[in-house]
Amino acid sequence: MSDFKLNIRDDMMDFLDEDSNDSAKKTWKIAVIDDDESVHDATKLALRNSTFKGNGLEFVSAYSAVEGFELLKSNPDCAVTLLDVVMETPTAGLDLVERIRSELNMHNIQIILRTGQPGYAPEEEVIEKYEINDYKTKNELTHSKLFASIASAIRAYSHLIALEESKEGLRNVIDAASNLIKERSIHEFANGVLRQISALFSISTQGIFCVSQNPGRGLQEMISKEGNSYTVVATSSKYAYLYGKALDQIKDEREIDIVMQAILDKSSHFEDHHTAIYLSTPACWEGVIVLDGRFELNDVQKELLQVFCQNVSLGLENAKFFSHLNRAAYFDNLTGLYSRSGFIFNVGTYYRHCKQNASLFIVDIDYFHDIIEGLGYEFGNRVLVAVATALTQSFSEYDMVARLHSDVFAILVSDNRRSLKEIGKILSKPIYVDGSSYRLGFTIGASEIDAGEELFDGESLLRQAEIALKIAKEQTRGAGMKFSSKFEEHNRKRLNLLGDVRHGLVSSEFFLNIQPKVSMNTGDVVGYEALLRWRHPEKGLISPGEFIPIAEKSGLSFDLDLHVFRLVLQFLRDYPDVAKPISINVSANSLHQADFIDGIKEILNEIPTDINKLQLEITENTLIRSDAAIRHLTELREFGFTICLDDFGAGYCSLGYLLKLPVDVIKIDRAFVRNITADVESLHVLKGMLAICMELKKEVVVEGVETLDQVKLLTDLGVEIAQGFYYFVPLLPSELVEKAL
Repeated sequence: MSDFKLNIRDDMMDFLDEDSNDSAKKTWKIAVIDDDESVHDATKLALRNSTFKGNGLEFVSAYSAVEGFELLKSNPDCAVTLLDVVMETPTAGLDLVERIRSELNMHNIQIILRTGQPGYAPEEEVIEKYEINDYKTKNELTHSKLFASIASAIRAYSHLIALEESKEGLRNVIDAASNLIKERSIHEFANGVLRQISALFSISTQGIFCVSQNPGRGLQEMISKEGNSYTVVATSSKYAYLYGKALDQIKDEREIDIVMQAILDKSSHFEDHHTAIYLSTPACWEGVIVLDGRFELNDVQKELLQVFCQNVSLGLENAKFFSHLNRAAYFDNLTGLYSRSGFIFNVGTYYRHCKQNASLFIVDIDYFHDIIEGLGYEFGNRVLVAVATALTQSFSEYDMVARLHSDVFAILVSDNRRSLKEIGKILSKPIYVDGSSYRLGFTIGASEIDAGEELFDGESLLRQAEIALKIAKEQTRGAGMKFSSKFEEHNRKRLNLLGDVRHGLVSSEFFLNIQPKVSMNTGDVVGYEALLRWRHPEKGLISPGEFIPIAEKSGLSFDLDLHVFRLVLQFLRDYPDVAKPISINVSANSLHQADFIDGIKEILNEIPTDINKLQLEITENTLIRSDAAIRHLTELREFGFTICLDDFGAGYCSLGYLLKLPVDVIKIDRAFVRNITADVESLHVLKGMLAICMELKKEVVVEGVETLDQVKLLTDLGVEIAQGFYYFVPLLPSELVEKAL
């Protein structure tokens, strides 16, 4: 049986009852509007005893345009009107057509103009303007010709009416669909479908509608096919006693037998007394519509019903998954513990049971990614379930355990019952996965709040514990850290510094230092590197090591990079005699921004510069993130920039990846130069790197050259260009110009 309650309303059962016992045949109403009475008689005579689609013809008459307007006004169900063109006036018929369409708003009625003037016919634009459906002369009053026109007109009229009724039924479905998230609207939706079927196929009969799988439980039920019962979700009044019941609860009903047969055969069944229309959807829903009597469907009708069933299935699926999603919002699907949202939503309830205080512990499994990489995600999931089980068993019902995300758990305990050390001891116990025991490492962040605080904030408590966890992972991995107000002060300083960076960009507090690159053979300057510096109005010079990481984490590096680019172009504009190329560093975030290239081009348009004077330096770590970086580099290179790979060897690029990079210059990181005069292994590594670069025919720049011994050794190794304090410290642009470097 379904998990939802059914509220039956009488008006929901009556929609198929109208005229259910009416055996009278329908007639097609024809309006004859003509000032010649003999035309009326001739028309009725020519069409006497005629039928179309099993229904007879009914005639109503008017003898002028004025009478015709009133006639149609009082007979809005007229299917066709035979209308004389010339009556009171030469254009009386056409004038009436315009009033029919505009004033009476009768757009379905088919209008056949007739005239007694052979050879006269209205212009095409008149026919189009007045929506005239046919034109005949009065001498075409033979049975065959007149019937052909009438039959064609009635056919068009019936199609328009069916379409209009279908739209009305569809509106019912759409209106119900807007509330499908509510259980009660499931039945309104299904009733709308039955109404639509009735309108589309002009039937008036009793019926029921059944679908597979009750809306209640979640996705796993769909996958496992458990609880795959069929429920009656809409009926006419005759079958009201079946409404809301599962088919396996209904006995000795011929209608149910035909439903089950259709489901078993997965096809429609047409019997003398019942029709069962089988429908299925890509979402694995099955539906059966049962109608009294035999009801044949053509291919188009079957296709329409298929679409209807898909709408119903989607609506029922929405309701079915509502409770599932409601649970998913607050509970972790893997472990069954509270999720992060569930923790925040319910933590207040647990807090109210505290008498002294509440302690929150955030637990992170150390190096869990290594478990995933080594043993796979499935094993990792079993580890998480085992940890969740161990935590649940170690704490009481008055404690709260949640899985916040990935391998991070939260434990809320009250009244100093557990200390940080005790939590660590509990976590040090082995867990059991697939019958084997494992000992895991954990890092813990803790926060605490006194009981009785009026403004309890679960999110704030959680944030404090997460801050403590972050610092513990950085400083004391494998142990624990309790939150301190100084942690928030540190974060506050970082945020303040971020605000200062934003202000500094606007206030032009950032400036350039330029460090020359030198030919090791001649000692001449062969190029430069632009370095960004910041002079804070109150704090003085701030190291790039402080503000660059903050800018990268906050997304401000994009603005900083474009700012540096602009400063370099302004420097070259102000000092046109500087002819050697200057390189500009580009951060990882900027290179992965789609509009970074457009930003560079925009500045170039604003400050025209010889692009041969510009080089872009990209760190190796930048490139490893995605192939999009390579595409952007290729575009920049094709635009004319020289591309330098900075810090080569210090990042994560494989040699194979290096072959894909569109770089012209490779800069070897200072870490490989620092010990080459004292460490033979460092020297061997450097030799290998130089050999690779030279074989790839890349220009090489060695960074961090600080001593004469390094210079001599690098010169012997064939290095041509170096950069470092041995030659030049970073200089202000004015100093560079003064020294004519």
